[in-house]
Amino acid sequence: MITVNGLVWDDWNKKHIAEHGISIKEVEEVCHGIYEARESFRKRILLIGKTNIGRQLVIVLSPEDRYLKEYGNNIYYVITAFEKEV
Repeated sequence: MITVNGLVWDDWNKKHIAEHGISIKEVEEVCHGIYEARESFRKRILLIGKTNIGRQLVIVLSPEDRYLKEYGNNIYYVITAFEKEV
């Protein structure tokens, strides 16, 4: 299980998740709640979990910035988030 101590937000990822109908608050709820974590390609991590109102989300996180420098301290950049189809 990974621990998420913080998320990195910028204009791009805020806009991107909004295009998927997901709010920053919902991503934060999942990342600081109960979730299943899976490893993905390029060191990315998939988190699957529910928001406080029961929406099941898939969140893709990267431990690195665009220059491949690790954030460290369990800080992750939000690549994308979308609602999981049931």
